[in-house]
Amino acid sequence: MSENQIYRLNCYVENKPGVLARIVGLISGRGYNIQTLNVGPTEDGTVSRMKIDVYGSGRVVEQIMLQLRNQVNVIEVTSRRKQPKGE
Repeated sequence: MSENQIYRLNCYVENKPGVLARIVGLISGRGYNIQTLNVGPTEDGTVSRMKIDVYGSGRVVEQIMLQLRNQVNVIEVTSRRKQPKGE
């Protein structure tokens, strides 16, 4: 059984209107809470980077990543477990 933790999802997405709303809707629509969300452009103006912190088990995060990868405007998704402060 996986313990719930905070995971950081790093997503590279096409810099187009509606992409942020679609990704947030995908995550929140499945009942997962976004802890933090940062979005900014990359050196390539057609691509944005999203850093999304979600709370859940490793299995939940894998499922979110699979669903994100199926989105047309998502280029790449990676994740890592965030270390609590002090570790």
